[in-house]
Amino acid sequence: MASPSDLPVAIVGAGPFGLSVAAHLRSSGVPFRIFGTPMDRWQKQMPVGMFLKSEWDASSLADPAGRRTLQQFCAEAGLSYGTAPIPLDTFTRYALSFQRRLVPMVEDVLVTALDRTPDGFELRLANGDGLRAKSVVIATGLSHAEHIPPGLAQLPGELLSHSSAHNDLSQFKGRDIVVVGAGQSALETAALLHETQANVVLVVRGPSIAWNETPSLEPRSHWERTRRPASALGCGLKTWFCANAPMQFYHLPQRTRLEMVRGGRGRAALLGPAGAWWLRERVVGRVPILLGQTVRGAGTRSGKAVLCVNERDGRSRDLVAEHIIAATGYRFVARSLPFISGSLLRDLRCVDDVPELSPSFESSIPGLYFTGLASAYNFGPVMRFLCGSQYTAERISRHIGKTQVPFRSTLAALISERNPNTS
Repeated sequence: MASPSDLPVAIVGAGPFGLSVAAHLRSSGVPFRIFGTPMDRWQKQMPVGMFLKSEWDASSLADPAGRRTLQQFCAEAGLSYGTAPIPLDTFTRYALSFQRRLVPMVEDVLVTALDRTPDGFELRLANGDGLRAKSVVIATGLSHAEHIPPGLAQLPGELLSHSSAHNDLSQFKGRDIVVVGAGQSALETAALLHETQANVVLVVRGPSIAWNETPSLEPRSHWERTRRPASALGCGLKTWFCANAPMQFYHLPQRTRLEMVRGGRGRAALLGPAGAWWLRERVVGRVPILLGQTVRGAGTRSGKAVLCVNERDGRSRDLVAEHIIAATGYRFVARSLPFISGSLLRDLRCVDDVPELSPSFESSIPGLYFTGLASAYNFGPVMRFLCGSQYTAERISRHIGKTQVPFRSTLAALISERNPNTS
């Protein structure tokens, strides 16, 4: 039987997905606690001078009333709206405003331990406090998911870092830097390094760099809208499918879903690495780009990093740099979350270290939910983007709202038993 001291829901993480789920639970009247520093990663790990890749109408958090949008915030704050791209500071200010108005109860403390109990979960906080919860929503975003290829991982920390480690790239002014990658993070990191007068070279595995098309302000014909429908993630049938049909994606074969998100077996990932249309002029013709480079490994020489690559013609070459930045993306691995207990991980059903989720984002452990990148392998690459928070928050809050009905009834009965005069 549930104890009145048990909390219905605990949310781990206070980024866009955690805040969106919290706003929906609050609107539904479901009690919860949410832990984490609001928008911490966005404030401390995104580089100064960064712009969002997503367009304005695809960059709002999920308000159940539909009022606290990025457009509404810009109107209130007297900021321009709709002129691309979106400055990082504008979005962060908006998200923090969303948090203060809709989720003011965020507790700025980390969860350090999560384990299972017979009727729910037990959490331990960094301040030493503990609590029990019937359900837990994991909304840690990209934290603990930084991916560095094995060929680079053996380099010492002073010579190698992930792109997420740098809030201020001006520290590399005048230094020889190699950036590895072909996505938005790699391209923008290279651009920012060049603009801060670093000597940067971009190393790309593929034969070319993909760029998102420039949005057209001209009216589109009926044929164009049918052949390449518009969505929050861009134009095209595959893009529209990813943005608007997460449940249809969920019902694809499991292996197909994994390959479509990660790529593999010759299949390119949907919404794979690409640069924003507005970034192209800051990179092409300004930053040296080496295409078709396969990383074989890396080592050190005279205190510098040596990147060993194979070129398209099969020849090998060494690139010497003072530092290598791996802008090689993110991969969610359940066992990388440091606060989840070993026993809970053993009970968590995964495929390639990715949790299998129900249509309501619930894992094989009843009451344990995963959001964001962790759910992309189940619901599609839209879950890597801000616009995926709407579908996530609606599904999770609706499902938890239903499962909490027995808990509420039990709690009311316990209160009634203790105070028979309560009507």
